[in-house]
Amino acid sequence: MARPKNLINSLENAVFETLSGLSYMYPQLEHHVSHGVVLSPDCRERRDKVALVCGGGSGHEPFAAGFVGTGMLTASVAGSIFAAPPSSHITYALRRVAENNDAGVLVLIPNYTGDRLNFGIAIEKARQADVAVEDVIIGDDCSIPDCEGSIAGKRGLVGLLFVIKIAGALAEKGLPLHDVAETARRVSQSIATYGIGLTACAIPGQHLMFELKQDEVQCGMGVHGEPGYKRIKLATASEMVTLMLKRICETLSLSATDSVAVIVNNFGALSQLEQGIVVHEVACQLRNMGIRLVRVYSGALMTSINSVGIHVSLLKLTENYDTFVECLDQETEAPCWPGRAYSIPSTLTSAPALKEAPLGRGKIEKMGVPLNARDQRLIKLCLTNACTAIVEKEAHLNKLDGACGDGDCGSTLKRLAEGILNDLDHLSLSHPATLLLEIADAAEEKMGGTSGALYCFFFTTGAKTLASLEHEEDMQRVWLNAFRSGLNCLEKYGKAKAGDRTMLDAMHAACAAYEKLLKKQPSEIFYDEIATAAWDGCNATKLMEPRAGRASYVKQARYLTEVDAGAYAAAVWISAIVQSITHFKE
Repeated sequence: MARPKNLINSLENAVFETLSGLSYMYPQLEHHVSHGVVLSPDCRERRDKVALVCGGGSGHEPFAAGFVGTGMLTASVAGSIFAAPPSSHITYALRRVAENNDAGVLVLIPNYTGDRLNFGIAIEKARQADVAVEDVIIGDDCSIPDCEGSIAGKRGLVGLLFVIKIAGALAEKGLPLHDVAETARRVSQSIATYGIGLTACAIPGQHLMFELKQDEVQCGMGVHGEPGYKRIKLATASEMVTLMLKRICETLSLSATDSVAVIVNNFGALSQLEQGIVVHEVACQLRNMGIRLVRVYSGALMTSINSVGIHVSLLKLTENYDTFVECLDQETEAPCWPGRAYSIPSTLTSAPALKEAPLGRGKIEKMGVPLNARDQRLIKLCLTNACTAIVEKEAHLNKLDGACGDGDCGSTLKRLAEGILNDLDHLSLSHPATLLLEIADAAEEKMGGTSGALYCFFFTTGAKTLASLEHEEDMQRVWLNAFRSGLNCLEKYGKAKAGDRTMLDAMHAACAAYEKLLKKQPSEIFYDEIATAAWDGCNATKLMEPRAGRASYVKQARYLTEVDAGAYAAAVWISAIVQSITHFKE
């Protein structure tokens, strides 16, 4: 089994260097190198305010050092990767925050045996030194049923941040140590967290901690690389969120009319796209259950090195609504807390719709010369066959595009093709100028990105040429002029030209052949020669150096051994149109 790649200098210095990196980003934080301690800038000015201390093993960045700052932690202590910090380092942190503090220290401990023991030793030493200390142990993992739990208790997961934020806000208000600690305990009892892991993590230089099949996930995965409660088949984001919320709601006895705050935590390697989808699903499903979603926080907050996965953590607000929400909304200087002013709903805007209505295309006035019934049937056949051919080639186009791009050329064009097919009976087949504008709108709306813009330009400009006709002319020459004007527009705005390894190579070759053939006496193979030219232009891209588009950034020849995906797609739809014309029956 291959080891995952890492970007480190040495495992021995990894924790020091990552904390050093944090202190370079936020130079007001004090990094005490020899003890893995990070102090808040106001740690010496809190004589009358409770100080908060938390920490644990490293590998969970930005936890805990990223949450040091006014309104959250006064100090964090970092151990080695996945190992509790030594009690001597915790003692050092407690001394630093206590030496200028008369209000006392609240120590928040993630519920792991090593953390409980080492923090416990340091707390007892601090008390012997007459430091006022209270501690709260947080265990918010709800993935393991209570009947199967062990004496170790529930693991401390990302719900700990709710405790830190609310306790930190109360400490900032000047509440006494006992009151801050009691509220922290109430918060801890009102949190439930559930995790889904798609891959295991690996300590730098080591193998993955366990193997998961491509279609499997670990339910109830923690943040130390340990397998979860059970292994199940991977399902949709919606189904995974349903599974997590079901257990969380049971644990917190949530029902309709209850209010919650949510944290969606990224294990570290889940894409931001997927994380946003999970946030969307959590919000939609809670609303469908009648549960009021008051605040949502999301980010890579308590990670598991390079694991792919997600935690959903809910804080029940119902019984302590005003206190909890006010504290969540209070400003903090901690650099990695995801809540901002925009996290608070505005009274001037309504809640976001669960699903926006699709963009409607405005009615386009019919323009240009109309087609007779026969030509309308032909143009409908051309569209049907061209779009069907593109849909059938989706996988191959994606494969071609994946060699030097993002691998979505086929999927993008399929969206346009299916959009046209679904709307075929409502398109203006009688007026080609209007029809091309409708197709241009569909390209802009359905495709997006560079290809959507290019096809929108192509069809919009072609439509303008067709609309300029005042009476019926030679339609072969009319379509050539429309095609040529569209290509000119693509060259103007896209900056590419024939020979640059783009879709223009197939389209330009077809247009040039079309133009050349019109000057000759029409033959039976007129249209076939246009298709042949398109494929010749496509195949020529195999030997071209890309000078436009995303492929132009790829300089390694081994990724450029196939034809250009855009050129291949153009040859496909040109050929489909040619075949439709040559085989059309009156």
